[in-house]
Amino acid sequence: MKNKNIISLTIGFAFLSIAVTGILLYIKQKSHAAEITHTVFGLIFIGFAIFHIMNNWSSITGYSKERKSGKIQKELIVAASIFVVILIGGVTEVLEPVAEAGRVFAKPRPKRPEALSFEEVKTNQETKGSALKILVEKSKETELPVITAWVEDSARNFVDNIFVPAKIANMPENEEEAREGHFDIADFNPSTIEAWQSKAKVKTANFEKETPHENFVLKTNTNAKGTYFIVLAVKSKDKTELYEAAINPSKGEVFKLKSKENTLLSSVLVEL
Repeated sequence: MKNKNIISLTIGFAFLSIAVTGILLYIKQKSHAAEITHTVFGLIFIGFAIFHIMNNWSSITGYSKERKSGKIQKELIVAASIFVVILIGGVTEVLEPVAEAGRVFAKPRPKRPEALSFEEVKTNQETKGSALKILVEKSKETELPVITAWVEDSARNFVDNIFVPAKIANMPENEEEAREGHFDIADFNPSTIEAWQSKAKVKTANFEKETPHENFVLKTNTNAKGTYFIVLAVKSKDKTELYEAAINPSKGEVFKLKSKENTLLSSVLVEL
């Protein structure tokens, strides 16, 4: 067997695979298998291309310079100019319309409903106490929030948890997966929200999933009596805010939780 023949044929097959998977990625028909195949054959192509260049170095230099005079060939100038122009266009994102033109073949993204909708969440259903309904509306800037909520008595002593998620959702590295709503799910760690961790005497979850990504209504029960405080901690990215309100059943049936900044949540209402 001749090494040159093996190298050339391998490069040919690698190029075929890269071309097919590249077209699939270009028209946004992304799958994990296509990405793996494209990456592996790309590495193979680079490796064998290096051997191909070494084996044909004299020919390549012949394309670049005239053998007798040593002058640079026009072909080298044209090829190098094309390379530089495309490289600059890619780095400056001028060629983004060309790179994203294949998106017309992608599946249309689902439209967000204009009217507010609230996912229903239930906790502490076995607790025999006061019923609470809490409406949580997040702001547009809040991304994959992590929320804990608890109750304190009038002396600000911990009473019970009313919402503690068992999981948290993180943004995946793949942008396409994020658009499709595929997130990396991990176990909730109490240290994620230090304010709740330092206050809560019970640190076990009472909701088996992650915090809802959008607005939700929490239906729960608490053992608190008389006047008490509801505290809600929300974390998005590297920012954490506390929302709270004093709940006095004799003064009404609807209370609004407030925060110093009020940027992560648009509204938090408690209905008794």
